[in-house]
Amino acid sequence: MATMDLVMGKILTDMLEIDGVIGTIVVDKDGLVIESAARKNLDREAIAGVLHELASAIKLIGDQFNAGKPKEAIIEYTNARMFVNPIGEDYFLIVIGSADLNLGRMKLELRKVLPKLEEMLS
Repeated sequence: MATMDLVMGKILTDMLEIDGVIGTIVVDKDGLVIESAARKNLDREAIAGVLHELASAIKLIGDQFNAGKPKEAIIEYTNARMFVNPIGEDYFLIVIGSADLNLGRMKLELRKVLPKLEEMLS
C-alpha cells in the first residue's frame, strides 16, 4: 500500500505542473480523502465531503433521462474551474484549477492519468 501511495502522490503532484492546476484530490465514494496534492492551502476534507452529495445529484439527474454513468463533471466558477471524474466505481479524482486552465489540455491529461489511477485502486 505504501508504494501505491507514493506512486499516486507522484501522479497527483505531477498534475500540479499543468498550467492553471491548483490542486488534485482522490476521494472515495463516501467522501474520504485518499491522496492529494495542492499549490494552495485547500480544505480537502470539506471538498471531499461535499463530493458525495454532488456525485449523488449528478447521478440522479442523469438517471432522469437514462444518460448512463457519469464520465466527467466540469464546474466553472468566476475565478476557477473544477473537474470531477469517477475512477472505477468507488473513487473520484477532483482537479481544481484557475479560470484560465485550458479545458482541452486538462481533458488530454485526464485521459492519461485516470486509467493509471483506476489500475492502482482496483
